Amino acid sequence: MAAGSTLTLTINGVRDDQGMVRAGIYNTPDTFPKEGKAMARTSTPAKTGSVLLKFTDLPAGKYAVIVYHDENNDGQMDKRFGMIPIEGYGLSNNIKATGKPAFEQCAFEIPETQNQVIDLRY
Repeated sequence: MAAGSTLTLTINGVRDDQGMVRAGIYNTPDTFPKEGKAMARTSTPAKTGSVLLKFTDLPAGKYAVIVYHDENNDGQMDKRFGMIPIEGYGLSNNIKATGKPAFEQCAFEIPETQNQVIDLRY
């Protein structure tokens, strides 16, 4: 069986080196962007400026990614009123969502897409 594809994420705009930069990848609209429902997760220590994250062995299909800067390193995206992110975050295709992002807006195809550049918004 052939190995799956690798997706490399370049995360720009990390404002400090506190905590971790975390990403979740989703393959269904039903689970996106629910944090506990990602099909896979990855993280790296935060570094002011840019960091790289990778997902490996992805089968062909449609995916969406959410990334956030977990500055207090508590393992979850902190939100005001349970819905407004108060930690930096970004979405695949670098869309600027107001309200809950739609899977279709953020979706891309693997293996056609192998890189995504995402700007964090605080």
